[in-house]
Amino acid sequence: MDPKHLDAIERWNLFIAALLILAGVLFFDMPVALGFTLGASLSCANFYAIHRLMKKSMSATGTKRAKLQGLLMAKMGVLMFLIFLAIKYLPIHPIALAVGLSVFLLSIAAESIRFALGQRAPQGQTQREQ
Repeated sequence: MDPKHLDAIERWNLFIAALLILAGVLFFDMPVALGFTLGASLSCANFYAIHRLMKKSMSATGTKRAKLQGLLMAKMGVLMFLIFLAIKYLPIHPIALAVGLSVFLLSIAAESIRFALGQRAPQGQTQREQ
């Protein structure tokens, strides 16, 4: 997979998150809807940050690359702390939060399936040349 597939995963992330949040608002009570919303939002923000940090890290060298990789680890710590705070202090359903956080897994699966099935290549190109 190349960077355009990561962009597609981000789009899938937003699409699946929107569907999940809409389903939560329409069919579930407030703690579940809030859990879906917070989890999906954190998932989308997390993948966005991972994508940007990794893209910059791959093109950087030396100490700049090390700093970017350090930011990636710090981001994970911040994410864990935010999840802890949400479960401890917000009126959310923890399973709904976990489902919302799992949005990125569905996004990766959706894009992987689309890639494996091979979308049609533009005229004159094979699948691998895209």
